[in-house]
Amino acid sequence: MKQSFAALLRERQHGKLRVALKRSFLIFALIIGFIMWAQGVQAQQYPTKPINLLISFAPGGPVDTCARKLVPQASKALGQELIVINRPGGGGSLAAGILANSKGDGYTLLAHTTAGITNAPHLESVPFNPLTDLIPVVQFGVLVVPFVVPADSPHKSFKDLVEFARKNPGKVTSGNPGVGTSPHLAIEVVNLKEKVNIVVVPFDGSAPALTALLGGHITCAGSSIQGVMSYLKAGKLRCLAVTSEKRLEVLPDVPTLFELGYTDGIFPEAYLISAPKGTPAPVLKKVEEAFRKAIDTPDFRAFLKGSNLYVENPMSSQELKAFIEKEYRKNGEIIKKAKMDK
Repeated sequence: MKQSFAALLRERQHGKLRVALKRSFLIFALIIGFIMWAQGVQAQQYPTKPINLLISFAPGGPVDTCARKLVPQASKALGQELIVINRPGGGGSLAAGILANSKGDGYTLLAHTTAGITNAPHLESVPFNPLTDLIPVVQFGVLVVPFVVPADSPHKSFKDLVEFARKNPGKVTSGNPGVGTSPHLAIEVVNLKEKVNIVVVPFDGSAPALTALLGGHITCAGSSIQGVMSYLKAGKLRCLAVTSEKRLEVLPDVPTLFELGYTDGIFPEAYLISAPKGTPAPVLKKVEEAFRKAIDTPDFRAFLKGSNLYVENPMSSQELKAFIEKEYRKNGEIIKKAKMDK
């Protein structure tokens, strides 16, 4: 009899526990449902206020120039002002860190290059996970890096530059837009293969690097093709090599680093818009649609072609994600071999 009573008591307790669990689950489901509903409503209304657009390099550089060119049309498509905020530093990782720690509500976006998340995090500790804390939204250009010297430089070819560096250790200096950018890694590839010491000098963007070069403060510089073309046409600079896979149509006589024997000297780098993790999918869709409208305008496409930053089919979010993961692994290996890693 005692056993039957105890069994009955246990059954009642289990029954109460099951009821309590069911109620808890129902309450949890209602809360999740409410949150999702609220996010959906918020996403439908987005944007209701101005949006901050961080730019990972200094004013006047190619990323800054391109992003600012997109702003009027993207703002018009979104129905809200895009407020441009330059946050240079760390080869783009500073601005990436700010974005990664921003609220995922669509009101903070970032215009940057892939190098800030594929290269820089291997070089120094960053307060974010480059593969998970940022959501790539859409590509708006592609970076091609030419290495240039002043027109009166004694170095007539890239080979001349390397040979001078071999005979004069530490005397050749190469400027770049920031630590961990493609021009930086390209020089490290040359240093590794040739066993020379070309000194890397990082700046907070392409414009300051070119200013230093023209002022005679550094030997050469790796910039974007957009940044150097006006100087090349004016006869102020001479191009020795480029990091693209094939020779550039606008510089048919300039060899690629790959041609010169540097098999790791190809550094494709995308210009893109990113959002913080946690940004609702409907908001991301609106952001992508707005920027694609701006990218697809004849004016912007003509600007890209004129600046040699044009990309025929800009990568989507998923394509960018796969590209970033691939470049992160590849460039991480180069950085490790060069003993540049943190």
